[in-house]
Amino acid sequence: MTEIDQLVTQIKQATDYQINKQILYEKIQTDLHFPYNGGLFKATQELIGFLNAWDSDELFLEDTYNNPIKVDRKEFLDLCKQHYQMVMNTWHIQHDEIKRARKV
Repeated sequence: MTEIDQLVTQIKQATDYQINKQILYEKIQTDLHFPYNGGLFKATQELIGFLNAWDSDELFLEDTYNNPIKVDRKEFLDLCKQHYQMVMNTWHIQHDEIKRARKV
């Protein structure tokens, strides 16, 4: 294999990695959505922080479709944290797999 062929192969692997990384990111953003009490919410760090800071046990939150949904704060916070962590763990594992494939 010539030096140019090796360079082309390395560039292709780096490009494939960036494309796969972006595709995985978009998939994970979709996976962060979860249903609750007739609404669809996205588990984010901001939502978790808001729920931790709120002092009332019941509140209304806007879901991803701009509907007000009644929420039991403690129950919703637990569900949100669990879902967020599950998706982040999956993302980490899948990201490691595409990083490893790039190095092969």
